[in-house]
Amino acid sequence: MAVPAETELIARAKRGDVDAFCLLVSGHRRSMYSFALRLCGNHHDAEDLSQEVFLNAYRALERFRGDSSFHTWLRRITVNSFLSHRRKQEVLRATDITEGEGFPIARSDRTAFNNVLVQEVLQYLEEIPARQRLMFLMKHQEGLTYEEVADYCETTVGTVKQTVFRVGEKLRQKFHSPRIQISEGSNARLSEIP
Repeated sequence: MAVPAETELIARAKRGDVDAFCLLVSGHRRSMYSFALRLCGNHHDAEDLSQEVFLNAYRALERFRGDSSFHTWLRRITVNSFLSHRRKQEVLRATDITEGEGFPIARSDRTAFNNVLVQEVLQYLEEIPARQRLMFLMKHQEGLTYEEVADYCETTVGTVKQTVFRVGEKLRQKFHSPRIQISEGSNARLSEIP
């Protein structure tokens, strides 16, 4: 059986056809989950967020005008849901600070170092305000253009460029280790190592 065109599925879903909505969602489930995972940073929250997105999309389907693609509309719902969820979490964190999850044991020293570094970067990104983190991740993990990020975040391209640059600078400053200068022809002394 051939899958009907997306516009037909949208029209049928708007008329109350749940099967049409399920078919419509099945074509976007993987990409929305992947996007949610990049925003949330863990599978459990990403699964919850993607389910919430499809539920919100079903409830708001009547308001879908078709000015953008259905995929773009779902991504906008994902961003809004993520930001809303983050605001609620920030209130809870203010009263109850919990420890983060661990990471798998590494097989080599290099892998262990990389795991620790990635974990530190992710933890640092958690400290950045949600909107700034979102812009940074959409640009650098999703590969969106500045214009696309500005459209999703309903702001100017200049604001997105400035935000992404500042977050990048903060990361560079936080994780930059100065080069060690060792005198030629001698062994390093403890006092020479920063």
